Amino acid sequence: MKKIVSLILVVVTANFVCSQNNLIADSSFEVNKFIPIEYSSIGANTSWNSPSRATTDLFCKCDKKFSKISVVNVPNNAMGIQEPRSGKCYAGIFAVSHGFYREYLQTSLTAPLDANKEYILNFYISLSDYSRLAVDKIGVCFLNKNVKYEHSDAITNLKPIYINLEEEVGMDVNNWHQISLVYKANGGENTLLIGGFGIKRLWKTGNTVPQGISSPINKSIERDAYYYFDDISIYEYKRIIEDTIPFEYINPDAEIEVPDTERVEPVTIDKVPNDIVIAFKNVLFQSGEAILSPLSYPELNVIAFYMKADPNLFIEIYGHTDNLGDEEKNKDLSLKRAMAVGKYLVAKGVNVNNVASFGYGSSQPLESNQSEEGRKVNRRVEFILKKK
Repeated sequence: MKKIVSLILVVVTANFVCSQNNLIADSSFEVNKFIPIEYSSIGANTSWNSPSRATTDLFCKCDKKFSKISVVNVPNNAMGIQEPRSGKCYAGIFAVSHGFYREYLQTSLTAPLDANKEYILNFYISLSDYSRLAVDKIGVCFLNKNVKYEHSDAITNLKPIYINLEEEVGMDVNNWHQISLVYKANGGENTLLIGGFGIKRLWKTGNTVPQGISSPINKSIERDAYYYFDDISIYEYKRIIEDTIPFEYINPDAEIEVPDTERVEPVTIDKVPNDIVIAFKNVLFQSGEAILSPLSYPELNVIAFYMKADPNLFIEIYGHTDNLGDEEKNKDLSLKRAMAVGKYLVAKGVNVNNVASFGYGSSQPLESNQSEEGRKVNRRVEFILKKK
């Protein structure tokens, strides 16, 4: 009989309560046999390990004696600059690198999961400053035992739960991003494994390793996506209100995507034409407002990723309305909507000096305003990309 798991990405609300027993023995990688100064030192930690021959890293704040020679110091190290989210240490992995190469984090839980109980997994993730690529997703497995592989390639015989990183993390290298999911246990799971499994989309970040810094991240080939991890926890998750929206049940054999087995090469989004005015297809606003709908984010993320990869691109954003209502108000609304798009792109890491917004009200209709269909077409936001 096929096993059933329950999965939902969540924001913790008052409808749930977490138990006080964290099932991760060392959430923030603090309990170590020694403070590492070299790569590939996850084995120094007493709880976490690499399930394969791939060389997962451990980063810790060194004392002055070793800080100058450590390549895994905190906050400055060979992968970037990042303070721990808590404590003095964190871990790091290549979510993708040369050929099939992947790195993973594995730990035993302090107690096995009970069948049909819900648990919340929380972790914090940050893209490293020098990472040449960003991945679209990361995989999580709840297993009934530790696994060990005599290779450093992608693990392909497990069915991970995939977590999308495009919207939440994107190409931000400054902040820790919280990722949460609720998992309904089959029973007996006593191991957590996190890492890069099947990667379908790799974004060029435009990041480079600074001159004078020696790093495992390749300086000439865009092949490496590197992420830091900290504060990983698992708690039992209990509903307070029983009649909340039910979880979506997923059959892992039928619904969860099987990891890719083909060689992964750096690929980017389809090229967005330059010097052509293009209307956004899914940039939506609340009626009469300049508040972006979340449905707009995926399309805008594509533009943000594309512009981050090429800092010489400049975007002009044009807001338009239909002819209903006062024209001065329409012009003001069209400008505010164009500015909202620009602010979103800047928040996603686009240089503020590469963004300009304009509002034209109803002065440039594409269709007749005599019909609702025509007015709908005229209510639009357009953009044009130009080389500086």
